[in-house]
Amino acid sequence: MKNFVEDGKVLNYKVTGAAVKSGEVVVVGKLVGVAVTDGALGDTIAVAIDGVYKLPKGSGALTQGAQAYVNVAEGTGAVSIVGTATSNTFAGYVWADAAAGDATVEVKLSF
Repeated sequence: MKNFVEDGKVLNYKVTGAAVKSGEVVVVGKLVGVAVTDGALGDTIAVAIDGVYKLPKGSGALTQGAQAYVNVAEGTGAVSIVGTATSNTFAGYVWADAAAGDATVEVKLSF
């Protein structure tokens, strides 16, 4: 097919704002992904936008199949996955239950 560009599972992203470590959540506009490699400010890195990833979880329990959102803490820039849509960016769906005390949650990225 002449108009095929790529499978769309990995996004090339120019790092802005702060350096990124492999495995960290990256938000590009309304698109959420996970950094495949480390990147310094100005570097172009690969960001996976498809798949299931274990990500840092915010407060509260999250149940399988629930919508998952990225919350970026003001002032610190700390990123966590929460179940609240207000002021957060949609990331995908909770892949497996996570209790309130769990530090991480498995999320199926979706857009």
